[in-house]
Amino acid sequence: MAARRALASIISVAALASLTGCSGAPSQGDAVGVAASTLTRNDVTFDVKVRGTGTVSIHASVFVNDKASGLIDVLAVHGLAETGYTFAPLAQAIFADRVAGRRVRRIVAIDLPGHGDSGFPTGLPTGVHFGDLKIEDNVDVLLQVIDGLAAKRLYPRIIIGHSMGGLEVQAAQQTLLSRGSSFAAHGITGAILLAPVPPHGRPWSPAVGDSTPFIVNDPTLGSYLSLPPAAFVAQALSTPAGQIVSDAPTPDEVTANHYSGPEPLTTLLQLVESPIPTGETTTTTIPRPTVNNGALSVFTGTLTTIASFSEDVLVPPADLADLYTYLTFDRRALLYRAVTADDAVHATYISNPDLVVEALRPML
Repeated sequence: MAARRALASIISVAALASLTGCSGAPSQGDAVGVAASTLTRNDVTFDVKVRGTGTVSIHASVFVNDKASGLIDVLAVHGLAETGYTFAPLAQAIFADRVAGRRVRRIVAIDLPGHGDSGFPTGLPTGVHFGDLKIEDNVDVLLQVIDGLAAKRLYPRIIIGHSMGGLEVQAAQQTLLSRGSSFAAHGITGAILLAPVPPHGRPWSPAVGDSTPFIVNDPTLGSYLSLPPAAFVAQALSTPAGQIVSDAPTPDEVTANHYSGPEPLTTLLQLVESPIPTGETTTTTIPRPTVNNGALSVFTGTLTTIASFSEDVLVPPADLADLYTYLTFDRRALLYRAVTADDAVHATYISNPDLVVEALRPML
């Protein structure tokens, strides 16, 4: 029941009404797919720690702008059930843009543990599985990624997060601030949050539905969400009326482009703050990370923008204008971008990246 309630909180009823079937175990391949085929792409990998005793090999795609004269590197963080490969269309659009294309040199899109070409953690504490990982585990990985990229002479100046990735960017900054540090202290002076999930205590009103059949119970990995390609398209690229936008990738393209990845059930349940089973009859509820007022303001050294999308059913724009003010202290909303279009859905950065670039041009 806990899984059913949680999934009902993030999947659009209308979008999933036509879906049938169940997904299998996650696969990790090397195919980049059509959307990234015209990009120059390099791979970087490095090991990070998880829960103290665990390790995982993290993969990142480095999309290279061969024509850039600028020096800006961008770190991109994907959302729930996504991979770093979803940033290929946005990278292509940024590099082609007459303004941003002259400034942005590289976009480094990471795959969080178990997603894309990153591995599953090994050596976790006794009784802990992949399916037990929390949002804070991703935040810890993200902070290690920033240091790992620096060791490879990759120094992002801007960080982008989509959806849950946007929440993890907020939480990473909060963690750094609690340690007496900040993104700015690591050279990251700009943050771009695309339809970010708000932190604990801030309003969030996603659409409802049910994809319980997409939960996989694995004896080694534990329980996780595995969206089939059709469900991935439906939940990320549908309008409030339940229509998939015409410029959305097809399910075959989702597979070929390596867009979707498995998500730990605990991460999912924490995201929507639903009960997590801890035994046969017991549960616990883990809140989303808390982020302080002004955590991403100019006073902490990071210039921040939030982009909302008018047809977004997962992170409605009504939840984001106040979040922008809360995070930045900017009551004039100078860098809040309300993207309004018939196809401005949750994952517009995949389906119509030019629309996103136009909104974000002042930050790039």
